[in-house]
Amino acid sequence: MRMAGNAALSARFPALLAEGADSRVALGPADLDAALGGGLDRRRLHEIVPMGGVFQLGAAAGFACALAGMAERGAIVWIQQRLATLEGGAPYGLGSALFGIPASRWLLVQTVTAKDTLWAMEESLRSAGVGAVIAELSGAGEAADLTATRRLNLVLQERPGLGLLLRQQSLSGTSACATRWRVTARNGRGDGLGGLGATAFALTLEKNRSGPCGAWDVEWDSHDGRFAALPVAVAAAVQHRPYRAA
Repeated sequence: MRMAGNAALSARFPALLAEGADSRVALGPADLDAALGGGLDRRRLHEIVPMGGVFQLGAAAGFACALAGMAERGAIVWIQQRLATLEGGAPYGLGSALFGIPASRWLLVQTVTAKDTLWAMEESLRSAGVGAVIAELSGAGEAADLTATRRLNLVLQERPGLGLLLRQQSLSGTSACATRWRVTARNGRGDGLGGLGATAFALTLEKNRSGPCGAWDVEWDSHDGRFAALPVAVAAAVQHRPYRAA
C-alpha cells in the first residue's frame, strides 16, 4: 500500500510543481524572485506602504499598479476608501498605460469605511473574472488587522489571485500579510535625449514569509512587462593622478 501511494505521488509530482509555479508571479530580477521563493505568491495577501508617509504615496500606488498589471487575465479592481481619495487622490485609468494596462481592465470602487473596503476586497477576490485587487485604506488602515488579513488569506487559498493592501501609513500592530513592501520613488535611467527617465522604485522588503528581507532598486521595463534591476552607479576612474613618489 505504501509503495502504491508513493508511486501515485510520484506520478502527480510534476503537476504539483506546475501548480506551485503558477501560483507565483515573477517580478523580474533574479535575486528578488529568489528571495520571494520564485515570485509573489498569489495565495497570500501582500502589503504596500509608502516610505515616509503620503509624500511617497504616488510611488507606492505606482508599484501596486505595476504588480496588478502582471495579472495577465481578468479585471483589476481598485477599491478606495473615500477618505483615502481625499488624502491621496483618485486613480487615473489612462495613466496605467505606462504599465501596459488598458483602461478597460479597471473597475474602480469607492467605499465609506475601512470595513466596507475589506468586504469589497473579499467579494472581489471571490469573483472568477477578477485577476487582481488593490484595496487602499486611509491612514494605517487599522481595520485590516491580524484577523481581517487572515480572513483574506483564506479566500486567496481557495481562489488564488493577486491581493494587494495599500496602506497610506504603517500599521502599528501585526498583520497576516506574506510580504510588506516600503516604496519610494527613485531616479530611473534617462532616455538619452533629455526626456523623462524610466519609472523606477526603491523597494524595501521588510517582511517576507518566503525568504530573506532586503532592498532593491528597480525600474519598470514596459517592453517585457517586468521589473529590471537598476545598475549600481560606479565612480569613474581618475584620469590624472598626482605624481607618485618612488
